[in-house]
Amino acid sequence: MARLIALDDGHGLETPGKRTPYIPEIGRSIHENEFNRAVVHYLKIELERCGFDTLLVAPTDADTPLKQRTDLANSRNADAYVSVHYNAFDGTFSGDNPSGIEIYVYNGDLNRESGKLANAVAKYLRQGTTQAFRGIKEENFHVLRETNMISILTENGFMDNKREALLMIDRDFQMEVAVEHAKGICEYFNVAYVPPVVPGDTGFKDVPNDLYSAPAIKRAKELGLMEGYPNGNFGPNDSLKRGDFAIVLMRLYDLLK
Repeated sequence: MARLIALDDGHGLETPGKRTPYIPEIGRSIHENEFNRAVVHYLKIELERCGFDTLLVAPTDADTPLKQRTDLANSRNADAYVSVHYNAFDGTFSGDNPSGIEIYVYNGDLNRESGKLANAVAKYLRQGTTQAFRGIKEENFHVLRETNMISILTENGFMDNKREALLMIDRDFQMEVAVEHAKGICEYFNVAYVPPVVPGDTGFKDVPNDLYSAPAIKRAKELGLMEGYPNGNFGPNDSLKRGDFAIVLMRLYDLLK
């Protein structure tokens, strides 16, 4: 049976105060949830590809009450609860603002299972974009206290540190953080991390260059003999129906005559 991971994208999009200072380079502030929501979206994809089930406890942009989030996770008997956040210090870019990553577990859980999960996620977060690692800490946060399963809360940078603030809307950074969380969760549950298929220049998302049939598929597409699905996949292992085979034959006939 697949493990169920409850995913929490922190605060709502319009939660007061949860945003960077004004950033002249982009002409606006960045809301914390812009980062949190994106990471949870990518993390959901990563975990499901690795065989986990996922539960979004705050699926909209609204600031879902914390009790509602933890009650949902508890009612579904989730195996772990992961809350994704971005930190803040004094709300300004002036002065010597801190930077870096922190992970929280509930008071007394540092050396228990939640602490083990936190350490596994920390291992991979520290391997990505260079940031200070500020440690794994204990705190009496609602989502850590009121969950019946192991739970962690990650703070993936500081909104009032200019460099880290701009990382919040960097898609590559968002995806990197999601992958790092996923690898840590996989390691804790002893599940193999399954990387995404990296598409080559074959023209199809599910046909990498190193697939044995990739050259033939690419050539068939270039000649107009075969097409893929509307979603950009080719389905290299799908069965070919007799009707589709007839289409390919007639296209080849028209090409050769």
